[in-house]
Amino acid sequence: MTTQPAGKDLDPTPLVGSLTEKSTAGKLNWQATADEHTFIASVGGETTLKITLESVEGFNDFTGNPEMTQEPVLYMLDAKGRALWEISSSQVKGGLWPMYRLAQRIGNKLDERMAAVMQALEKL
Repeated sequence: MTTQPAGKDLDPTPLVGSLTEKSTAGKLNWQATADEHTFIASVGGETTLKITLESVEGFNDFTGNPEMTQEPVLYMLDAKGRALWEISSSQVKGGLWPMYRLAQRIGNKLDERMAAVMQALEKL
């Protein structure tokens, strides 16, 4: 793994790409939390990743008025739960929505639930 010079901002895009790849391959196990919009995954025993929806103030493109929207934010947490790195969707090429939807799908076990519903429907 290469490191970037300390004077240069870290690019989170490769991290998010790897998280997406490992999640899709079933190697990263996202878990649902008490907050229906937050999912966590442990990596390497010392680091936890948390992806959640947060309110972000922006401007309506049509009216120019300020408005609040929900956007995914990814946190890297240490073993004590302290935030080491906060990554906003705008920092990642392609944004964090695909990663959030994947974590939501895995954390809520949607594939298994859909299969169960399909089986139940077949019996009707």
